[in-house]
Amino acid sequence: MEKVCLVIGAGAGIGGTVGARFAAGGYHAVLSRRTDADGLDKLVSGIQAAGGKATGRLLNAVEPESIETLIAEVEQDIGPIDTLVFNLGAQIGNRALPETSLKAFERCWRMSTFGLFRAAQAVCPLMAGRGGGSVLVTASTAAMRGNAGQHAHASAMAARRMLCQSLNAEFASQGVHVAHIIVDGTV
Repeated sequence: MEKVCLVIGAGAGIGGTVGARFAAGGYHAVLSRRTDADGLDKLVSGIQAAGGKATGRLLNAVEPESIETLIAEVEQDIGPIDTLVFNLGAQIGNRALPETSLKAFERCWRMSTFGLFRAAQAVCPLMAGRGGGSVLVTASTAAMRGNAGQHAHASAMAARRMLCQSLNAEFASQGVHVAHIIVDGTV
């Protein structure tokens, strides 16, 4: 079975680029994103054309069991997930508090924080059982500092940061490295 890097949130920016880099390093990159099958196919084809191994999967991370099913299928059909890159965003643009609906606020949390929780719950015990692995979680400056109009995004990113700290406290001693990576700026 191949060593796998699963990227949840593989767009043309960070996610796709990180997947390509892992593939160049000998991993089988499994790229997932919510929409744009053509864009996903282009990322996968680019990795394959460069000599790497890659698979693409559309994934709606807010659907129940979608993340868990993806992780189980990758583990069974491709190989053990050595590295999980969680790159789902929660940016809905600048919205004043009265214009931030409850639905939008909750959706940001569901995608970026609850999605990470679900992914970690599915993959961290597997990694710990194998004696190691990495969970790399991207975030923005909003994880450290809120801004006007960023109520949903900032609270979701800050919660994600604290979840990473808790995951690291639980799994570091079992060989699972959890890193919260702030990408400061537009990509």
